[in-house]
Amino acid sequence: MPPTAESPAADTGAAERPMRGAWIDRLPPRAQLALVVLIGVLAAGWGTASLVLQHRLVEMQQQGRVLGAVEAFFADGSSWATAWPGWAAAFFFLLSVLRLLRGNPEPPLGRAQSVHAMRTSLRREYRVVRVALALVDVLAMLDLGRLGAYVVGTVTGDAVARADVLTVAAESLGLLCAAVLLTVWMLRFRAQLESWGAL
Repeated sequence: MPPTAESPAADTGAAERPMRGAWIDRLPPRAQLALVVLIGVLAAGWGTASLVLQHRLVEMQQQGRVLGAVEAFFADGSSWATAWPGWAAAFFFLLSVLRLLRGNPEPPLGRAQSVHAMRTSLRREYRVVRVALALVDVLAMLDLGRLGAYVVGTVTGDAVARADVLTVAAESLGLLCAAVLLTVWMLRFRAQLESWGAL
């Protein structure tokens, strides 16, 4: 007898398909490594370019030129106002990890008819988290590139780098913590989805 609309088998049968992995997961290992190296090189280049840009804008300020809002933002460099969002995100992700670890071992199932809709919603949430993690990872790597440039500048006697190195460090470490915690959350969430048959 074929499963009816009320049967879990009907909800999890042909309509329930394994979700494809992210495109980076389908790349060969060497291509993945090359991508990581490329992002690292771009981050280092961004760090150096941001320090050079800040130098030029500070010189313009010292010459009495009026800077626009965006130029003034880059001239001021990092500050505690730009550092706190990363730490706030890290705190939010930490709470999410703790909530996930303390959650029920099984998803809260309602009627059998809603199983497919629930699993589809969970897979959609997982895809959103993957995108968010990619964005946070890129931001963290770019800021770590800035931190490397400012540390080198500080060691070599660069006054602009020395003035901003602590706030750049606070900013980049906040984003790094956010990226690590979001990765933990995603891996734990993926494990639960796999145990529930949603992936």
